[in-house]
Amino acid sequence: MKNYRKFLIAAVVCLLLPTGAAFGQPADKDTRKVVVSGGTDIVSSYVWRGVYETGPAIQPVLSMNLGNFSATAWGSVDFNAAYKEMDITLTYQWGPVTLSVADLYWTGHKDDRYFSVGKTSPHRIEIGAGWKVSEKVPVTLSWYTILFGAADVNHKGERAYASYCEVSYPFAVKDIDLRTGVGVVPWNANATYMTGDRGFCVQNVFLNAGRSWTFRHAAGLCLGLFSNLNWNPALEDVNFVCGISLRM
Repeated sequence: MKNYRKFLIAAVVCLLLPTGAAFGQPADKDTRKVVVSGGTDIVSSYVWRGVYETGPAIQPVLSMNLGNFSATAWGSVDFNAAYKEMDITLTYQWGPVTLSVADLYWTGHKDDRYFSVGKTSPHRIEIGAGWKVSEKVPVTLSWYTILFGAADVNHKGERAYASYCEVSYPFAVKDIDLRTGVGVVPWNANATYMTGDRGFCVQNVFLNAGRSWTFRHAAGLCLGLFSNLNWNPALEDVNFVCGISLRM
């Protein structure tokens, strides 16, 4: 079973990589210019890939972009400071493909020490690949798999290589940007996705809506409003999240 999972992970990543000229065309960006941006979101609740994590939260973000490379620090803390998360993600974009490596840290384990990297480390190291089919058909296929982390286990306490696969489609209605899609967990990953003893399951059916405004006379400050509706068939749960976004 473990060899099957590793083979499937490798096969999916390969399928997400387009061949020929499409993959050989890097994104049209100035590779010599470093762009730094930041901001924060305030959300009514925090839902991650269909899983409810905590109630109202503040979620700051800081990004640095250099050509096709980007580094992002993202965090979340609820208003009672009972739940805390800190994610660091490195991404590389090459044409329609986005590759990522992320360090995911959140509290709630037996050992929550941030600098603990041993057998009890609360960190999860995740790799990901996303492929946007085309501009005319802007469907995006994504796959994420955790490669390291003491908390990455199934319902039997075995290493799970927790994975999440998603297909999404963006569209617009008048001035409202929308995105809909479906995410699945291909095999048991109880500690990460709270799936119990289930194997393959539909984890996230979502519809996101948002709109943003840029203030020209405020150094490019951007204000956004958004709402996300998430159904989780595996957990028989539903969450409706609203939020405010500020970017600079």
